[in-house]
Amino acid sequence: MRHFIAEKNRVDHLLKKTLDSAGVIDIMILQARDLGKTRVLLYRRTEYYKGGKMKSKLIAVALITVLICMVLGNSLACTPTPTTEYDLIIDSTDGGSVTTPVEGTHTYDEGEVVNLVATPDADYHFVNWTGNVGTVDDVDATTTNITMNGDYTITANFGFDMAFIVDVPDTNQPPTNTLPTLNPIHYCAPMAMVNILEYWDDVMNHANAQNVTAGLIPETAAEYLGWFMHTNGKGIGKPPRVNPGVPGTYDLDIGPGTLEFVRWDIAHPYPPAPPPALPAGKLGYNWSVLMSCTVDPVLSLDFYKAEIDAGRPLVVSFDFWNPVDKDVAVTDPETGETIDVFVWGDKVPSSGPPDPVEYWSTGDIGHAVTGVGYKLNWDPDGAGGPIPSADWVIVHDNWATTPENVAIPWLNWMCLFPVSP
Repeated sequence: MRHFIAEKNRVDHLLKKTLDSAGVIDIMILQARDLGKTRVLLYRRTEYYKGGKMKSKLIAVALITVLICMVLGNSLACTPTPTTEYDLIIDSTDGGSVTTPVEGTHTYDEGEVVNLVATPDADYHFVNWTGNVGTVDDVDATTTNITMNGDYTITANFGFDMAFIVDVPDTNQPPTNTLPTLNPIHYCAPMAMVNILEYWDDVMNHANAQNVTAGLIPETAAEYLGWFMHTNGKGIGKPPRVNPGVPGTYDLDIGPGTLEFVRWDIAHPYPPAPPPALPAGKLGYNWSVLMSCTVDPVLSLDFYKAEIDAGRPLVVSFDFWNPVDKDVAVTDPETGETIDVFVWGDKVPSSGPPDPVEYWSTGDIGHAVTGVGYKLNWDPDGAGGPIPSADWVIVHDNWATTPENVAIPWLNWMCLFPVSP
């Protein structure tokens, strides 16, 4: 059959031919290759006159696919090859949704590229895509795509819009009573500071904090800190401490007491008076503890924010502590932390059962907490709700009667104590 085909085509084989009543080829279908491409060609006998005689020849009339299938049917395997399909299951955490395609189960052809769009809710941000993300173009992008080469399940993850230091301990009053403290109350400052020491020692394993708490439980380490801070007037005394012997911890004693406890070890005994026995294994270091008591709300909040943004929890002393629970809480889907919303109650001079017993003196002794986060310009119950929009700090307040993460508006602060190991 080669003489029926142009020379540039190479015949692979004859697929079909039909004959007229005289046994002459009327239609012929060939499969040929041309430059590496497979073609199906249809040749039809055409009659014409030449030199007064009727002649005929086969002429290629088309490159065909559908017609061939119609003529030859299943002999050419024209039944479509089944397409492989895969399921894509899409889900999201709280704080947003997947808007393209919608969440649920979708079926796509193998190799199909599917666009993905994740949309966070107000006060939330997109974190990443997780699950079967091997063919996701960019797992950190809200808008990306996935290539369907199998059955996949993916999740869009969202996080609450806040600055927050995770895993800071939350030690509550009272401390243990292993030292001659006589009165283990009014211990908010040592408790607030021991959270920071435990964070750098046990959580972060900072090179300049190893065994600074000597493996003591936080409630006992806080008791040692209270001795060095001369809390309740029971400790190293004066000079050099300021507390004349009143309940609580003077703000001016928080920094020096912390630095001297941190430095305390075999090579650096405390000189002015014999302290409690050095705990076995305690190591000492040179840290930095600053004290800022600015009354400017912008400067003070900026100072607080800078420490949180740098990953350093700090101690904050407030004029008083009378938080009112608003029964509003947000659980961050990214960290799993629950933030409980409080507002300020009326100013009071002291606290008592069921809360810890504390007395405060504006300018000298306040309620100390551990600052671990913040959220700015937040309206926790939405527009029209009774809670006002404000700048909120998130603290551990060392009271067992409150949740771990207390969010409260930035008001009534006295002093801030940033700590650097």
